Amino acid sequence: MIYKVVIDATKALETLNKIGIKKHVQKTNFFFVEADNPDGACHAAIEKLEDKILQEKINDEVVNFLEDELIHSIKITELMKIRPYA
Repeated sequence: MIYKVVIDATKALETLNKIGIKKHVQKTNFFFVEADNPDGACHAAIEKLEDKILQEKINDEVVNFLEDELIHSIKITELMKIRPYA
């Protein structure tokens, strides 16, 4: 199935700006992902957010933030099933 996932990254923005991530992450981020269930959709959306951050800049500080703090600084605010994959 295809899901639309909305991630609120408001809490993470200040730290992301300090470590040099300024372009690819907004307060509200929208992702369309393919997954078998809602939990899988949330995980896939978080991985897409991490990929966007790494596309902008990759260094030890960014990687440490992604591994340790990102998951605690964001929240899924909307999860909507768009359509079944056919």
